[in-house]
This record gives sequence, C-alpha cells and structure tokens, in this order.
Amino acid sequence: MEVLKKTTRITWRTVRITLECFFGFLLAFWCFAMILSRIGVGPLATDESGEEHTTVYITSNGVHTDVVVPLANKYINWPHELGLNDSLLTDSVYTHLAIGWGDKGFFLETKDWGDLKLSVALKAAFHLGSSAMHLVQRPEPDTTDKQTIRLSLSPKQYKALIVFVKTSFSKSDGKYQPILTHNYGNRNYFFEAKRSYGLTYTCNSWTNSALKSCGQRACVWTAFKDGIYLQYQR
Repeated sequence: MEVLKKTTRITWRTVRITLECFFGFLLAFWCFAMILSRIGVGPLATDESGEEHTTVYITSNGVHTDVVVPLANKYINWPHELGLNDSLLTDSVYTHLAIGWGDKGFFLETKDWGDLKLSVALKAAFHLGSSAMHLVQRPEPDTTDKQTIRLSLSPKQYKALIVFVKTSFSKSDGKYQPILTHNYGNRNYFFEAKRSYGLTYTCNSWTNSALKSCGQRACVWTAFKDGIYLQYQR
C-alpha cells in the first residue's frame, strides 16, 4: 500500500511538472509572438520608380493569409510555369491567383473548422506533418476590404517575390508536384511544398517572409496574421 501511494505521488508530480512546462512554453511563445510581431522591418528603398510596377495584394480570411498576384504579366505566366491550363488566362473576371502555404493535412482534411481533427492539429502545431501550396484563381481583390493590403512592386521586387514563391514549391526531377485529390472547387490547385508547418513557422510566417523577400514592410517574425496587418496600419 505504501509503495502504491508513493507511485501515485510520483505520477501526479510528473503530470503536474509536465503541465507546468507545457503551459509555460505556451506563455513564452505568446509573449515572443506579441513582441516580435510588433517590431517592423523594411520597406527597402528601390531605384526603379520609373519602371512599370506590378500590383500584388495580401488578403486574409481572418486567420490565414495569401499573396495575390496577376495570373500573368511580362515577368511570369503562372499557369504556364505550374503546368496549369492556359485557358485560365481567357477568364476576364478571375484574373488573379491567390497563393498560400500551409500544412498539407490541414489544407486537405479541414475544409471547415468543424472538420478539424486532433491528430491533424497536433501534427500541424509541432512540425510533424508535410506542407502544401494552395492556389486559387480569383478576381482582383477589393481594396475597400479591410483584409486587403495593396502593394506596388518594382520589376526587381516582383522578380524577387517570384523567386521566393517558386522556391517554396517542392519539385521532383525539376518538376512541380501537383496534388490532384482534394475536396475543393475547380479553381483550386494544390502542390507539394517545402518545409513543415508548426508553431514557429505558420502560413502567416510564410507570407511575412514573402513580404521581406521583395523589400516590403513586414515584422521580425509572426505566427499570426495580425503581425502583418499591424505594419500597414501605421
């Protein structure tokens, strides 16, 4: 009986210490996230003011952020680059491409928040899953929407953004790897991507890195979309 009591005390002590460490980590993470997301970097100066600029956008559904670019211009034809149907370019309404990065399991298995599984959430939180690029053919964003940030990029800046986005895709033998099985509409496209999603690198971290890559205002680091939008409210 005495041995059983001692074992029980040790077990509860272990559980308590584990929970304290876990919640301590979450508190530290939240504090770092709040501080670093409020420290701005950029924008970097550009000497190409006389050149034709490309308008791109940052959009959000309230949680996830995307980079929205023209389907094609003189710098890149995204359908051609990614092996999509060139007929996409004939649409006079859906003229843009929203590009986002995120956890593959979350993208493909969680179309709505009600579909979220604990196993998917845990993998996504702790860098245990793989990632994917999600592309959506869409109309040009409405700049009156508070979730829309409009950016004007010089040729050099847009080319830098193109490089960043292209290198986010995972390739096999030099070819992009489309994910053909998903439950989204016919204007949605998925591809295998590099890196793994987790608390320290989220979909919003990717968007923030995209902004840094092309010399735009961004924050030091963020896990949440608010860190990005705060930089454009100043």
